[in-house]
Amino acid sequence: MEFTFEALVRLTMDHEEGQERSTHVATEFLLEPQEPLNRSVYLDEDELPNEQGSIVLSNVLVQGLVGNIHLAHNNGWRDSAEHLRWIISELEKGFVAIANVEKTILGE
Repeated sequence: MEFTFEALVRLTMDHEEGQERSTHVATEFLLEPQEPLNRSVYLDEDELPNEQGSIVLSNVLVQGLVGNIHLAHNNGWRDSAEHLRWIISELEKGFVAIANVEKTILGE
């Protein structure tokens, strides 16, 4: 049996004119188990990923990153090792930042 999961991520940024970089405002995400999967196995009553859904969401996002690394490398845009080091650095920075986890209306 083949089945699919979709993950949607929305990154909201703020840019001040004259500034060199934009600042991160929010990251919203949505996990969508596709038919014939039982949504309650992956999502809680608020439609947020539950423990199993969190595992799946991480897997979907990691596989998306892997595919993007290969795409960039194959097209000569970015060396895959350098790209992976950059991703690891960004993950490290994200762990240092204060996180506010709450439900939003992404996807509704």
